[in-house]
Amino acid sequence: MAPTLITAEALRAFGKGVLQKVGVPEEDAKIVAEILVESNLRGIDTHGIYLSNLYVRRLEKGLINPNPRFSFERKRSGVGILDADFSLGQVSTLEAARKAVELAKEAGTGIVAVKNSNHFGAAAYYAEYCTKRDCIGMVMSDGECDVTPFGGRDKFMGTNPICCCVPAGTHPWFCMDMATSEVAFGKVRAAAEAGKTIPPNWAVDRNGKPVTDATKAYAVVPMSGAKGYAISLMIEILSSRLTGMPYGSHIIRKFDDWENRAFMGHFVQAIDIGAFCPVEEFKRRMDEFFSDLKNQPRMEGIDEILIPGEPELRIKMQREKEGCPIREEDAALLRKLGEDFGVPFPA
Repeated sequence: MAPTLITAEALRAFGKGVLQKVGVPEEDAKIVAEILVESNLRGIDTHGIYLSNLYVRRLEKGLINPNPRFSFERKRSGVGILDADFSLGQVSTLEAARKAVELAKEAGTGIVAVKNSNHFGAAAYYAEYCTKRDCIGMVMSDGECDVTPFGGRDKFMGTNPICCCVPAGTHPWFCMDMATSEVAFGKVRAAAEAGKTIPPNWAVDRNGKPVTDATKAYAVVPMSGAKGYAISLMIEILSSRLTGMPYGSHIIRKFDDWENRAFMGHFVQAIDIGAFCPVEEFKRRMDEFFSDLKNQPRMEGIDEILIPGEPELRIKMQREKEGCPIREEDAALLRKLGEDFGVPFPA
């Protein structure tokens, strides 16, 4: 069946409504719903409103704390640690971004490591929060074990996302938001559910051999071989070793473990552009840079050289007008969630 188009406003209202039904305060429920639907708007549907079912079920079982008491410890002039008290990852990571910007405005750069958190969805929202306040935003997180180390055949690391967002003037901002695996495992899961094959460089079976049948995928592989592997380990170190949180193979699997809480770590950095040069001058430099980039000779068949993050912004503009496509499989899941909590799903 063709996906159903639903307005972002209706999806936000649904997400907020079901989260409030399991004790999440209104403002926090609004934040989480907004961040989830932002992923739908940007075309990252695996990190969108679909996840509200997972979060609500884990909240219902007491595995996520709906009313956390954050504890922020400032270690040095530009460094702090946020204890998230097992909150929804969106709420704690946005708070970490706020703190990082505050520190950056004082010290030039602000770094906040987060501990005792949960899955935070897509990283771009938090990095863009920094960018909207004239900072360069950097966000990283460890993740549950889905990726083989380079040369290994067993899972060891998470897909460990990294995002960097940099403001510009008339051009779109630069926003690199990616998993450090060849592909996020959510895409493999979506292919399996849809009965589609996957490229042979995405995943391996239990013997470490490449597979195209998504249902036989045991793990995904690092992007670009040894290079992606090294970047993933860097993110793991910054997210889990600085905070004392579990790493890859010791992090609970959120879709499978319904008895234990997650202890996830994140790393958020804001760099105040004004500490280096006038903000408007920096944005002018970025525009000059991007204009030169876009005017470079193109390969045959390529219509335009794009800035990282630009495709997502264009999808967002389209979906804000037309609505977000929700697959029937996801709609059925969310309808059941809505029925269970008396919040009708809008499709």
